[in-house]
Amino acid sequence: MRFLITNGLQPEALDAPQILRDFIDEMARGLRGDGALPMLPAGFLLRHCAPKNCTVPAFDVGGTNLRSARVAFDASGNVRFENLLRGGMPGAQKPVDTATFYQELCEVIAPNLRDGERFGFCFSYPVTDEGKLLFWTKKIQAPDIPGRNVGADLLNALTLRGHFDISLQILNDTVAALLAAYARTDAAGAAGQVGFILGTGTNTAYAEATEQILKCQPLPPRKLMPINCESGNFTRFPKSTFDLQYEAASGNGKAQWERCISGVHLGSLGTILLRQAAKEGLLPSLTDRLNAHTFTHIELDNYCAGTNPDIFNCPSNEAETLRTLLTTLYERAALFAAINIAAAGIRSARARNQTSGTIHVNADGSTFWKTTSIPFAQRVAGHLETLLHPYHYTCTLFRVEEAPLLGAALAALNR
Repeated sequence: MRFLITNGLQPEALDAPQILRDFIDEMARGLRGDGALPMLPAGFLLRHCAPKNCTVPAFDVGGTNLRSARVAFDASGNVRFENLLRGGMPGAQKPVDTATFYQELCEVIAPNLRDGERFGFCFSYPVTDEGKLLFWTKKIQAPDIPGRNVGADLLNALTLRGHFDISLQILNDTVAALLAAYARTDAAGAAGQVGFILGTGTNTAYAEATEQILKCQPLPPRKLMPINCESGNFTRFPKSTFDLQYEAASGNGKAQWERCISGVHLGSLGTILLRQAAKEGLLPSLTDRLNAHTFTHIELDNYCAGTNPDIFNCPSNEAETLRTLLTTLYERAALFAAINIAAAGIRSARARNQTSGTIHVNADGSTFWKTTSIPFAQRVAGHLETLLHPYHYTCTLFRVEEAPLLGAALAALNR
């Protein structure tokens, strides 16, 4: 379609191998302390021993929800999640102040804590290994929190509620996904391991050779340390007209890659795409409807999949055009997700001196597994096969249930 070509949204025209090379290069730059990707070290070394006969409290602060549980490991290392509690992420729906933010966090984690315990704190946002929040992603509205140590602030809030002698290990949710992958698969038989999340937001984690983390030397040699890539901040890719419009309207220079593929952004980006198409005469009957409403990713995905056809009432030729436009957007998201995973997988394998073999990917998130306008996970797998073949790797995608809580518990045990 000429409209897509003119506006730079044509996935098949993208030089995916070059974007992959640029992604790998940006990861190396981030490890030096340069470039757009933060590449945040987890602050602890990767260990492979499976815990047994213990129970650990874990807390997951995600893009939309809060969850806590007591994670119990039996004598065989099998896991069960006890007293699973849920809440809404403060700031996800409306602005909140600092006191309200920590009050809502405490209400979900406090019932699962015992005095003197150490808990895993899975925090799905860019934080340093000391716990300082660099900036918000996923449209969270809590403006006084960035720059503060969220781990220390949470411990202070819990102390005020009467919980004493408590400590925590903070980690990103993709690092948690990575730890869960190591716990649930045969790490020795893998060329590399990746934790990947594509839901409300997107991010990637892998374990890097300590010698390559140049910005944090000295580190123990010949070890592996989990890296939270904050890969949604990648910038070296061709932007469509719609990406540029979306960034100009609501962006801040951060999360430019995430704004192309994650659930919290695909609806807004898709709406901009459709509004421009209507402006250029491709969807004349929908102009007023599109200008009056910003659609969610779920609405657009369901329409394209045929499960909610009443969202747009339009002639059949316009409905066909609309689906073509939106499925192209999702096809590009699948390609970008594959590039992201491939880059982390290659770096993971190289960190382990593996020049061939299978990369294991724990992929989490509703956008990855539940997008139905196209067979999203299958598309990603197909792109991965093509992208990784020149590097002599293959890839297997799977999902570890309750990965953020499992990974958080494992991190808490990692002293």
